[in-house]
Amino acid sequence: MGAVYSYLFGESPFDASWPAYEEKMRAEGLSNAAIAAFKYNFKMLTSGANLMIPGESIQPVESLPDYASLTTEYWLVDPVHLRTTGGLGTGMGLEKAKSLLDLKEGRNFLDFIALQAADGFPS
Repeated sequence: MGAVYSYLFGESPFDASWPAYEEKMRAEGLSNAAIAAFKYNFKMLTSGANLMIPGESIQPVESLPDYASLTTEYWLVDPVHLRTTGGLGTGMGLEKAKSLLDLKEGRNFLDFIALQAADGFPS
């Protein structure tokens, strides 16, 4: 749709609409990271690209184990060590590093990583 709109009207829906959205977000005090994340998604939406996942490409899970039947040994076969790597999360609209996000009991990802290193699993 974006390409057709641009051809017919000379300006893309994104270019025509974005300044008003940006002005409103800045007036509301949104962070640059949040604005950048919204801008990216809005540009994708107005680009005319097919953003749908074809139904035929989605397959149901064939079977799952019964959670109540899983033993400690099951969980120890492939233990998971949680890491948050990559960028700071600004593309997700975050104001701080992902590793500093609060998870539970006043702990963040860094706390869980330290616990995993010390104990093998977070408590």
